[in-house]
Amino acid sequence: MNMTPVQTSFMSRLTQLKTSQSLIKWVDWVGKWAAPILDVVILIVAAFIAPAFYAPSNLKTIAIQIAVLGIVAVGQTLVLLVRSIDLSVGAVLALGAVIVVQTTAGTSIPLSLVEAFAVAAAIGLLNGLLITKRQVPPFVATFGMMVFIQGARLAYTKGQASGTVPELLRSISIEPVMGMIPAALVVWLIVNAIIIFALRFTRLGRWVYAVGGNPSAANYSGIHVDAVMIGAHVLCSMLALLGGLILSGYIGYVDLRLGTDYNTNSISAVIVGGTTFTGGRGNLYGTAAGVALLILLLNLVVVIGLPIHWQYAMQGLVLVLATALQGFRQFLLSR
Repeated sequence: MNMTPVQTSFMSRLTQLKTSQSLIKWVDWVGKWAAPILDVVILIVAAFIAPAFYAPSNLKTIAIQIAVLGIVAVGQTLVLLVRSIDLSVGAVLALGAVIVVQTTAGTSIPLSLVEAFAVAAAIGLLNGLLITKRQVPPFVATFGMMVFIQGARLAYTKGQASGTVPELLRSISIEPVMGMIPAALVVWLIVNAIIIFALRFTRLGRWVYAVGGNPSAANYSGIHVDAVMIGAHVLCSMLALLGGLILSGYIGYVDLRLGTDYNTNSISAVIVGGTTFTGGRGNLYGTAAGVALLILLLNLVVVIGLPIHWQYAMQGLVLVLATALQGFRQFLLSR
């Protein structure tokens, strides 16, 4: 039976649609499982090419690095889920550590921590207000905040290292739990458990995905879109501060380079884990796998003796590949 030109065109379009849908499913599968699979591959490869990778001291370092980046990446996941981004997390991370170190000399540690978290919450609130009420693009608003915070920190410290970290933060960062697990890793797991529960089983979690998926539809449904976005930024800043406290406790002092790479690293880990720039898609399981992938790669570079500059190459490669995969998916959807 011969088909008319219209029927031929219809069948051709139908075939293209099925092909695109198959490709989208494949891209989604890669986005979901690439990070966990690569984590396993790196662990296997490291056993053959760098046995020192599995030294207890190195594994402890890896665990603490995963915990710090993981906590920051949880906040970055929240803002990406609502179609935003935060480029000020590295600056907040360093600023919080400076506040605690500087204020513990004249007051109690709990009060210093309250002051630091209040400052972080205020920064997140200001980021959220600039984005929602003044319609400033998230990239511009948070980048400007990063520059302001860095300048304020340098002015406050006069460009000098800010001193030693209280023993309480040292113990929270490096003391083992049950004799083997660094306390920092336990903190990260607790933070993940709380936010995962909130995203999956509470109304607030449903609002986050609704705002990220379609802000207009969420607004018509009665969801206060601006409040959700502001709340995501406040939590992001407070989690960045928490990561900074753990990192400074692990290092033992606060220096000028603290938090330098955490903007790009947190974004890279979240994107590699499957969370999209367009919002509404992603979860913290993927973010955890992305964090592990990035830290394992960076650590392996050091263990096998490559120049430290290769770490920057790895960071860029991971981010470019993950972004390219998301771009390909959006191209297929647009067709």
